[in-house]
Amino acid sequence: MKRVVVDSGLHDAAIRPHSLLSEFRRQSIEDAARFFADPAALVEVACPACDGDTRREAFRKEGFVYQQCAACASLYVSPRPTQAALAEYYQHSKASGYRVEHFQRETAEARRTHQFRSLAQWLGRMVQEQGTGDSTSFVDVGTNSAVVFEEIQRLGLFEACHSLDPLPGLEEDLKALEVQTLKAPMHDAGAISAWQQLEHQFSPYDFIASAHEQLSEGGMLFFTTRVSTGFDLQMLWDKTPYIFVPEHLNLLSLEGIERLLKRTGLEVLELSTPGQLDLELTAQAAASDSSIQLPDFITYLINQRDTLAHADFQAFLQKHRLSSHVRVAAIRKKGTEA
Repeated sequence: MKRVVVDSGLHDAAIRPHSLLSEFRRQSIEDAARFFADPAALVEVACPACDGDTRREAFRKEGFVYQQCAACASLYVSPRPTQAALAEYYQHSKASGYRVEHFQRETAEARRTHQFRSLAQWLGRMVQEQGTGDSTSFVDVGTNSAVVFEEIQRLGLFEACHSLDPLPGLEEDLKALEVQTLKAPMHDAGAISAWQQLEHQFSPYDFIASAHEQLSEGGMLFFTTRVSTGFDLQMLWDKTPYIFVPEHLNLLSLEGIERLLKRTGLEVLELSTPGQLDLELTAQAAASDSSIQLPDFITYLINQRDTLAHADFQAFLQKHRLSSHVRVAAIRKKGTEA
């Protein structure tokens, strides 16, 4: 399994300015309380990673219960809104509109530099190494920024680019790039990407299984997500300020993701944690919330050691797959059934 160390000079404020993130979080919490107000309409689910049914309550946030799976240690909300309720939320909530009109558009160039360009280059390298079977079509699922396609199109690897289930409000941006918005999943994609999608799916298993069905034999799935086993979430736990429903229904563990991919029949090519912000996010949260009590060693590291020590510590987290930001490449092997 590949171990990746990345340093692009990324800082949290570049891709998530405090004012934008704070407003997006506020709107999301208010909308969640309005759209999912009836507790009787929420449904219980088993672990979305390994399907285990033994769990304990980990913590509560804004009235929603995060459970922890006894088998794979994944965190997940249960009971949770139904698939239909989530679809209604993402189609009509104020927070969804704010994400496109402000959060994504106002950080587009920073995200291009620090996220989408490097993700596209990584995807391109993997495609050149592995191929995409008999298909030269690319699909991005849950598109939240047209910049994704600008960077993918620069690669010159795909004859056609498609978007499945983009956020409302991106239609004109996608049309300008000659990206076709799919009305239904296709079934011969050479590569599929899903950037930060897994954490808000009602069923991660159904989501990954659907991607498997859409891939041609030899096609690859690329996705990023946030995991519960990374440093900042382990340090902050229920005090993590940037975790809220419904954006974060599933905070799978690294082991949970491995089990999920095995269940869906995809073969993992890379499962790495190249996150650059764990220590910075932990320090920011502790500085702004006096109720957060970090271990003495971490407080000492943050306050008494220089930026070189901080960078080396973050590199350690990346190398040993202990960051909360995960990227995954998986392949549908030839001869396997979807």
